[in-house]
Amino acid sequence: MTRPVKMLRLQDKSEIEAIIIRCQQNDRVAQRQLYMMFADELMSIAIRYAKDKSMARDLVHDTFIKVYEKIGTFQLNRGSFVGWMSRILINRAISDFRKHKRVLYQTEEVFDQACTDEVDIVQQLEAEDILQLLQILPEGGRLIFNMYIIEGYKHNEIAKILGISPSTSRSQLTRSKALLRQAITRRHNRFKKTGTK
Repeated sequence: MTRPVKMLRLQDKSEIEAIIIRCQQNDRVAQRQLYMMFADELMSIAIRYAKDKSMARDLVHDTFIKVYEKIGTFQLNRGSFVGWMSRILINRAISDFRKHKRVLYQTEEVFDQACTDEVDIVQQLEAEDILQLLQILPEGGRLIFNMYIIEGYKHNEIAKILGISPSTSRSQLTRSKALLRQAITRRHNRFKKTGTK
């Protein structure tokens, strides 16, 4: 059973560093230990980007392969190791979208009529609710929602990375928020009727 990273004790930091050093020397046992320590953490990120759990598992698998290839470039005294791995995973997810040339964005009018008094939907929900609701979004909208709301990218940065215009990024984010609001309203109404989620 894997241990979530947040559950690791402070004294485990030296254990993790020792495992990283051994991975940098291509130690297969250390690579397995690294996987067992961080697979759940990466899976929780991957599921936000992937269409389903199977694709999320593939994304985590591919990320670890890349981590093992590039771990020699990671410097222990600079930055967070989890952050470094997360960035590899996110870049891989973005790369997969581009590589498969999926139709990410539907032609649509820009949603300029967004409500100004809108309450941030992310703050209203539990993490598990967010993960379930994200799956209703079209792939392009889900990608932009994650990049903007969760990862903190600006629309200009998203546009440059994805090869789209900033207005398309804004439009897709607004559309994604609208879809999520509708889903939240339906869930809330169902809860009021039945008394269950």
